[in-house]
Amino acid sequence: MGDEMRVTDPIAACDRLIAVFERAIPLSSKGRWASDDAIRVPILPFAIAQLRMRVRPAFQPDWIVTDPVHITLFGGTNTGKSTVVNLIVGRPAAGMGVRARCSQHPEAYRPAAVGDRWLDGNPTRFQGYRRYRDEHPPRQSDEELHRDGYRRALALLEIDRLPGLPLAPIAAPTAIVWDAPDFSTEQSSSYLGTILDLLALADLVVMTVTDECYADDRGTSLLKMVGDAGVNTLIVANKLPENRTLLDDVGRTLGTAGGSQAPVLRLPEISGTSTLDRLEQLLRCDEADLLRDSVQREAALGSALKQRSLLGSIAFLERHLDEFLGPLTHEVSASASWQATVARLSREAILEPYRRDYLDGIRYGELNRTLLHLMERLQVPLIGPILDLTGRVVRIPLRLAGRGIRSLLGHGSEESKSPPEQEILQDAIPHWLAAIKAEAQVLARSDGREEWTAIVQELESVRFRTALVGPFERAFDVYRERMERLVRRRAEDLYERLSENPKKLATMRGANLMVSATSVALVIKTAGLDWSDAVLGPVVAGVWQNLLEWGLGRYLETLRTELKEAQLQAMRQLVEVHLEQPVRNLFPGAVSAGELDAARADFASIKAEATRIAEGTRS
Repeated sequence: MGDEMRVTDPIAACDRLIAVFERAIPLSSKGRWASDDAIRVPILPFAIAQLRMRVRPAFQPDWIVTDPVHITLFGGTNTGKSTVVNLIVGRPAAGMGVRARCSQHPEAYRPAAVGDRWLDGNPTRFQGYRRYRDEHPPRQSDEELHRDGYRRALALLEIDRLPGLPLAPIAAPTAIVWDAPDFSTEQSSSYLGTILDLLALADLVVMTVTDECYADDRGTSLLKMVGDAGVNTLIVANKLPENRTLLDDVGRTLGTAGGSQAPVLRLPEISGTSTLDRLEQLLRCDEADLLRDSVQREAALGSALKQRSLLGSIAFLERHLDEFLGPLTHEVSASASWQATVARLSREAILEPYRRDYLDGIRYGELNRTLLHLMERLQVPLIGPILDLTGRVVRIPLRLAGRGIRSLLGHGSEESKSPPEQEILQDAIPHWLAAIKAEAQVLARSDGREEWTAIVQELESVRFRTALVGPFERAFDVYRERMERLVRRRAEDLYERLSENPKKLATMRGANLMVSATSVALVIKTAGLDWSDAVLGPVVAGVWQNLLEWGLGRYLETLRTELKEAQLQAMRQLVEVHLEQPVRNLFPGAVSAGELDAARADFASIKAEATRIAEGTRS
């Protein structure tokens, strides 16, 4: 029940989908996903903004009642956005300045009756913005923007509290009118995210242009993106001379891009002694009446307009979902390929040599050690331990003598030999690392992403290799102890099998006694040099021969097979945990395949709930 609720909760689904999309942003500008068009048209950040500003708030109770219509004024530097704001609200509310980037922060002009529930009740709207009420946020200089970055802020301005007398009624008395920062200067890239937030929030976008900038590629691209999201648009050609051909070209260029069915609205250039004077002249123009009527007509649609905007956002997200998830899908594929490559090379360079050269080789020793432990259980009371002790005593002086002989011959001290399987692993691991580095180098050349180059450098570093091999060696010691316990258990099983026949057990004890005596003689003969090789073979051979004679050959072969299978499985786990996993983690991937599947399921939940809300509004 808990998992089902988690999947179907649309607000939680929005939060998860936002998180997934955010992980795709840094990938969308890398490798095969990087393109000038993707950089110019920030479609993925716009999708995230829609989820935060429009879609998630729509799942709050009474959204359609408490959320007003949002009208966003959008345009380049000095295109007259503030002028259009003043025409809509009917007073000189926004500064009609000629300074570039006069408006750096979003400013909301709203009637008192609208209130703030639309903002306070939706935590993802303008999250992280500092709020200024009935005052403008402080403007940042270009130097401050470069040095400190953009400080997100917004102004909430109640229209009736603004200075000056109204010159005309508010064209949209139940809507919020947003004055957005410009988008056309280099510095405006610092606050592009704020512009996208306002475009994602808007139920109506009013774009202002002039004859000098209406064909600006950046502006038309953003307008096309807004139109693709199903938001109604109005185009206001500001300060435009009387030129029908020019006006038609503005309509062809922007009307098609924005998907707007309305004609381009023209505002003439007005000269005056003050902001108030110019505004009064504009309000007396027929063009201003046409603009105000168009805005009023759109805003009067109210809930129907908001319902259409919500469905437009959902359709936009659905059309581009594969595109949004594309970088992450590629990342999952690359991560899976990398993990498969590491596993394949581990199998080829480590596990196969280990199986071939040790488990199936002549140096395999676990079965012999099993038989030695069996001999410990077969000790004849009193006599067996005495012979074992005698063997150890005899070996001590002979070992010392052997060291002296080596010293006189100039061979130096005898180095302790590693177990055969450890020698094989010590040789295999460097070859494995070299093969993995070669694969990463190929990917660095073919994929073009910086991650592969960093992985190559990491594989070459002494620090990484030390951090990799050290824990593996410690884990190998634990593995050896585990194998020793397994060998002892198998020796106990074999002893229990022999105990079923007391006569054979007594015979074996006698044979064991004779073999022990023989081993002492062999130790003396070898002068303590390489005693393990000299002693182990004859000792085990005697026991092995007895067991074969008593018909336990098949049992011994099964025992050998089980020991090998257990060792191979244990070694596979050892390699996977202590060698493969650290190398696989060098390319973890931004998301898992399961998270991508969950993202699609989350969008399905979001779509279903948004459609239900929109249809409920319609009925």
